[in-house]
Amino acid sequence: MSQQFDHALTTGDPKRLLLFGAVAQAGSLGAAAREIGWSQPALSQHMSALEKDLGVSLFDRTPRGIVLTTAGQLALIRATEVAASVTGLRRDLATAFGLGGRNVRLAGFPSFVIGPLAAALGTLETGDDTRPDNVTRHSYEVVEAEPPEALTLLENGAIDVAFVFHHEDEDPPQLDNATVVDLGEDRLDLLVPERWNRAGQIHALTDVAELPWIMGCERCRSTAERLCRRAGFEPRTRHITDNPGAIQALVSNSLGVALLPQSARRTTAVEGIAAISIPEVGTRRISALVPTELATAGEITDLLDALRTLNDDPQVHQR
Repeated sequence: MSQQFDHALTTGDPKRLLLFGAVAQAGSLGAAAREIGWSQPALSQHMSALEKDLGVSLFDRTPRGIVLTTAGQLALIRATEVAASVTGLRRDLATAFGLGGRNVRLAGFPSFVIGPLAAALGTLETGDDTRPDNVTRHSYEVVEAEPPEALTLLENGAIDVAFVFHHEDEDPPQLDNATVVDLGEDRLDLLVPERWNRAGQIHALTDVAELPWIMGCERCRSTAERLCRRAGFEPRTRHITDNPGAIQALVSNSLGVALLPQSARRTTAVEGIAAISIPEVGTRRISALVPTELATAGEITDLLDALRTLNDDPQVHQR
């Protein structure tokens, strides 16, 4: 073993230096423990062991948190370099070898999973004769998750891609060390029972102000309520479900009206529903968040390309 590695190993556990970097950035042991999911006593023990290994005090504890000593400031510089090296290694490996043949872990909201995502994965599975170069096969795992949960899974390293949405009047979701890829718009339609609109009299949200509403997930409900209030009324919520098929079944049986994205109706369209495009409702945008070091991995770029192709296909939007 070279003297360089031998000396480094006798200095202590490099992981403790990374933990120290997390503590220094968080400003306190308690805050760092919460961010990385450790108990504060366990983190404190590692800090004490690191100080013992290095033979110096790295920080002073105060009622407001920690204050780095001069030695601590130097250690933070090295901790940052180690973190950058580890991240760089993951990026280099992802660029050279993709995900190493393991399954690509995906999380998406229900209407996206049953619509565009399932179709895109099917395209990759069967191949596309119109693209001779599309011969690579990859394996994917899918879990349903609403945007907040998907972002948490991505941040914790439990998935590789989070598919999320935001209304056009909202800022797109962001996450540190993640690349945001816009996948286009997903128009929201007002769904009403056909027999409630036989004369075609519904053209605006105010035309359904007195009717019962069927709401979706928490974010969808927040958007619908905001749009209704902007139109000048408070919606009367009668039913709540995040299942797109259930929403359509309730509407078709004349139990209320709802806002539903087009993607949710591509494969689960139900008879007896009038889908009305209302300009004031607007659209929502769909995005994919990918760890920056995986953004160029072939398994992921192939999937994103397939999703873009589907979104650009006019026949898909007419279903």
